[in-house]
Amino acid sequence: MSNILLVAVDPAFGERVSSLTGHHVVAVDAHASSTSAERHRDFRPDVVFVGTGVPIDRALTYASSVSADWPDLVLVLVSPTTRRLARRAERAGFEHVIDPGTSAADLERLAGPADVEKPADAAHRVVVVASPKGGVGKTTTAVNLTGVLAAAAPWEVVLVDLDLQFGDASAMLGLTPQNTVVDALSAEGDDSMFVRTLLTIHPSGFYLLAGADGPADGGGVTGDQVRKLVSQLSTSFRYVVVDTSAGLLEETLASLEEASDLVMVTALDVATLRSTHKELDVLGELGLVPAGRHLLLNRAHRGAGLTVRDAERMLDVAVPVVVPRSDRIGLAANHGTLAIDVKDARVRKPFDALAAAISGVRPTRHSHRGEKLA
Repeated sequence: MSNILLVAVDPAFGERVSSLTGHHVVAVDAHASSTSAERHRDFRPDVVFVGTGVPIDRALTYASSVSADWPDLVLVLVSPTTRRLARRAERAGFEHVIDPGTSAADLERLAGPADVEKPADAAHRVVVVASPKGGVGKTTTAVNLTGVLAAAAPWEVVLVDLDLQFGDASAMLGLTPQNTVVDALSAEGDDSMFVRTLLTIHPSGFYLLAGADGPADGGGVTGDQVRKLVSQLSTSFRYVVVDTSAGLLEETLASLEEASDLVMVTALDVATLRSTHKELDVLGELGLVPAGRHLLLNRAHRGAGLTVRDAERMLDVAVPVVVPRSDRIGLAANHGTLAIDVKDARVRKPFDALAAAISGVRPTRHSHRGEKLA
């Protein structure tokens, strides 16, 4: 599979590239092309198509800079060409100059070999992370689960912050997104290409669709819009992790209609455990508990006055994943880093176990985490 970056290409051309099977495509506009070097370090593309939205002189300067730093990168200029332009492009570092109307077969050749055969465990999963109450570590669970899944399947995971009032996954990840889930929900038709442009790259190997900036932004969103968005993303990514608002809001129920897995986050206190039991009962009555149901008990500690067995009796189900209370998790969130990256096996193992239960594959640690393209 090739990672393909589209810089200011014509929409029709972008759609043709996005339709190529077995490749991962990210698109940026002409504005973003000036900061594409940073994007390269995070996304690690194999092929970059530079389109007509970038003035020729600027495109040539861009190619000279990028090809000097990353000589293995395949640079393709998408533009009506002349012999003079072809020579200038070659000197600047472009390997190919192609017409915007280039056929899909030729684009496939330029993109490189695709992953024709995927392993049996590569089925797409939509994982909804929910909780009846706020403040129990739901977003912490979502971002760290995403990080573990991305370690095993880099650039095949997207985290959707479906909090339509005060989304905070981006702050927890130390990111400053330019777009939010509200922009994606407002997209008309089946515009997967547009939705891709709204994603924010995290250097650990996954993407974020950030939550709403405030309550006013998320007003008027319908369940149908949420279902369509989650369905769109699930066709492009192996794992879609959805971080929801507390309780049973319409957008949470809509996302569960598309879910293969539910991660219910609870805490070791009587009120939260009772609320969790009630929420699971309601979801069961609605037929919205998917086959993949996972209970996660967060912030477990001896001083709570309750044990894991007490929690299981109150919930009337087994709790396979227990996250201990740890200052390191809070420190990681405050510093915009993943808790799974701290050198504490007690913190990492529960998220590894959760990811393994969802993916069927034992997560592995990859050296690409935080690594720059060179």
